[in-house]
Amino acid sequence: MKNRIFFGSIIFTFLFLIALPTHASGWIEKEKGTIQGLQAITKAGDNYFAVGNGSNIIRSTDNGNTWAVYDQSGSVYWQDIETTGQKVRAVGEGGTLRESTNSGLTWSQRNLEITDTFYDIETSSERGYIVGTNGRILYYGANTDTWNTTTSNTTLALYGVQDRGDGTAWVVGSEGIILTTINSGITWTNKGKAADTDLLAVWFISSSTGYVVGKNGTIRKTTDSGYSWSTVSVSGLSTQTLYDIEVVGDDIVIVGDKIIVRSQDGGKTWTATDFITQNFTLRDVYFPSANELWVAGTKDDSQSVIMKWEGDPSPRQGGVQDDTSPVILSEPEASEGSLIKLACVGVTATEDPCRAVYFYASDGKRHAFPNDKVFFTWFDNFDGVKEVSASFMSSLTLGKNVTYHPGTKMVKFQTVPTVYAVSKKGELRAITSEQIATELYGATWNKQIDDISDAFVGNYTFGAKINSTSDYDVATQKTSVTNLDQNF
Repeated sequence: MKNRIFFGSIIFTFLFLIALPTHASGWIEKEKGTIQGLQAITKAGDNYFAVGNGSNIIRSTDNGNTWAVYDQSGSVYWQDIETTGQKVRAVGEGGTLRESTNSGLTWSQRNLEITDTFYDIETSSERGYIVGTNGRILYYGANTDTWNTTTSNTTLALYGVQDRGDGTAWVVGSEGIILTTINSGITWTNKGKAADTDLLAVWFISSSTGYVVGKNGTIRKTTDSGYSWSTVSVSGLSTQTLYDIEVVGDDIVIVGDKIIVRSQDGGKTWTATDFITQNFTLRDVYFPSANELWVAGTKDDSQSVIMKWEGDPSPRQGGVQDDTSPVILSEPEASEGSLIKLACVGVTATEDPCRAVYFYASDGKRHAFPNDKVFFTWFDNFDGVKEVSASFMSSLTLGKNVTYHPGTKMVKFQTVPTVYAVSKKGELRAITSEQIATELYGATWNKQIDDISDAFVGNYTFGAKINSTSDYDVATQKTSVTNLDQNF
């Protein structure tokens, strides 16, 4: 990868210091100032290539030690470059795709008849994807050597794509949007928002576990294929924009505005290396193997910069010459998407606070279940409830109460005779006759009504009345949400 253009939960962590011996390894500058700034770097054959501002493709023929402009095309500002086999492709403004079929020896322009800016490209031996402005996604078929447009069902800018090489891929973009495909890019599923800010890069380690990064120091993780997300907290990371992420084995590398964030144990612990003194904004990670790691970007937005990790593979806190020891963070007590409660000590009354169960949502808040009737419309049992400390519980902001799962029950308030069907996000819709209730819920409809305390009327909103069965479909309502996060 990568380009790019120019939530939060409160995680309770324990900090401790690890002393590291002084050593000569670290981030070594390999290039500075060949062009104004770089967006991406790759290797093809025996040569390295990098692209960025000023329409230049620069090349190194001596293992990255020296660089020079090798190819220039018009006035295109390149956003990404990548290699598959002997094919090298660069994408950028105005729908421009420039490619080489002989490991970068010669280049040609490919006319896709598109004017959107392309921000990212990723290809494997059989497939490929390009993403850009206006929700643009192109997918590639190696057998036909063609790029095809597809419908993404969004007009938001898409900044990052990961091709997993098996017909699945992930895309992230503006406003935290995340999309996925399981049929090589022909159709795409909108998974909603993985964060409340622009996301610039994505990397799934497996079909279920992945990371997204973006603006405002955002690093988020999912372990359930993007249905729920938790925030990764790293000491030294606050509001910096993060542009790219790549993973090799347990080694995760993220780059951004004057910072490199890294974990070498699969995300259990993290270090942050800052480049404030050097004023390096790093936009791309090139991580072809466990033995080779490069980053590229710009200094002061006026000089290009490329660095390589050399020596001892363990990273350090601080800049190129900074030997400050790193701060290691523990895993949070619970991740977003969990059911949590306090531990009860001894015999406790029903109304004891330790009996309350909360849903720890992707908005970083804990949402209470008013009673077990509401709980069992979402979950079959309490087996998944995790006990957490009082300090962790108090660190989470209290959100609004959980409401009934759509379609599962009819409800009424204790002092009001009106019977309601439930829709998404706690919307209640009055059922106007017994006949309609019978047609919707069967002859035993009057045994499928739960009373709601008047105290909880504020948890719900009120929608259009149900005057006929065509106004409300029970099955459709039940499947309108696939997890509790989608009901807030």
